Amino acid sequence: MKNLTQATLGLLFFTTALFAASARKEITLQTQKINEAVHWTPEKVEVAPGEKIKFIVKHDLEGGFDFHGFFIPVLKVSEQVNRHEPKIVEVTIPKSLKEGDYPIGCQFHPKHVQATLVVKKAAPKVK
Repeated sequence: MKNLTQATLGLLFFTTALFAASARKEITLQTQKINEAVHWTPEKVEVAPGEKIKFIVKHDLEGGFDFHGFFIPVLKVSEQVNRHEPKIVEVTIPKSLKEGDYPIGCQFHPKHVQATLVVKKAAPKVK
């Protein structure tokens, strides 16, 4: 019985560790019209080097353009987001990416107001 309990606990620990390693942080960005200008919101998105991110990108504005761009040059992301068709973009923030602010914009409509990808220092690993 003791061996069965140890095996069960070991499997549980392994499964939990595997899930944690593959878990992705979900961030929803969407277009919003503010004072006649189109913005990606939220205005700031915080991430850390090595973090796995699942962006859910939405354009649900009526009128105007049928699509917008989702462009994060530092991550080599360049996508088209069509109205009422959420776009899923999964990336891993490079461990070598330095702390700082990086633009999130629309490559099709440069006058649109950019959001900011804020890269924070990676949290220390707990032993």
